Amino acid sequence: MSWDTIDSIFVKQYSDTYLALVEQKESKLLNTIKSIGEVKGESFSLNEMGSLGDTLSTPTRFGEATYTDVSFASRVAPMSNFDNFTRVDINDFYKLAASPTDEVIQRLHARWNRHVDRTIYNGLIGTAQRKENGTNVYTSVALPNDQILGDDLVEFNKDLLIKIKTTFDENEVEEPITILYNAAMINAILSDPTLSSADYNSYKPLADGTIKDFMGMNWIKYQGIQSNKSAVKALGVAYTSDALQYGSNIVSPFKIVEREDWGRALSLGEKRATGCVRTDEKKVVAFKFKV
Repeated sequence: MSWDTIDSIFVKQYSDTYLALVEQKESKLLNTIKSIGEVKGESFSLNEMGSLGDTLSTPTRFGEATYTDVSFASRVAPMSNFDNFTRVDINDFYKLAASPTDEVIQRLHARWNRHVDRTIYNGLIGTAQRKENGTNVYTSVALPNDQILGDDLVEFNKDLLIKIKTTFDENEVEEPITILYNAAMINAILSDPTLSSADYNSYKPLADGTIKDFMGMNWIKYQGIQSNKSAVKALGVAYTSDALQYGSNIVSPFKIVEREDWGRALSLGEKRATGCVRTDEKKVVAFKFKV
């Protein structure tokens, strides 16, 4: 670090401002799932306990007690590194400001939040590493086919929305549900008069073109369910807050470093690691639809 040309107090203020922004303004999806905070090591694990079921037995006088054993398993979430860096020409150094309004800080912060959202989304729809107690081998558990609804050749519609909610009811899920939606989904809903018109629906937030809470689900706009703007299909997901555990850590803190080999350009950024694992497949419903 060349302390002669970059004031160390400014560097600390700039770094502190970035960290404060990360802590105060979370990503869209982080507060919808369970975050365990800082993780030490290359992974973290969670314990899973099965139910006792509903098998009933008829007791006999002076007979032996009947036991139902609880199954135990564990799941693991490997941590993956994420580099969040950018470069600034030394001649533009004076444009930086140790303030939340600084454009470079805002862009680095927005990039971090997008990474967190992608990590959570992929964790919900991807595979989970799980092993039964008594074994040493983890197996990949995918979301079951009956938890993946819809057709990527058919646009999102009312029937699919009802099926999503019904699936949670059939799984006896009682926790609050979050559903991710994109522009195509809201367009399909608002185009259906039985959902958007006040003549059929007295729920004002939907009738006036906005949506936050509908059909007992919390709606979060997330365009990431569509791989890119030109994609013709999307994979949405609905879930409970305890359906996924997420953790992160700081590998190397935020720094501003002057690089002689870049004509004294400034390297700004940090190295972090993130990881997550789905906790219960019954608490996640994915749905395909045409965009």
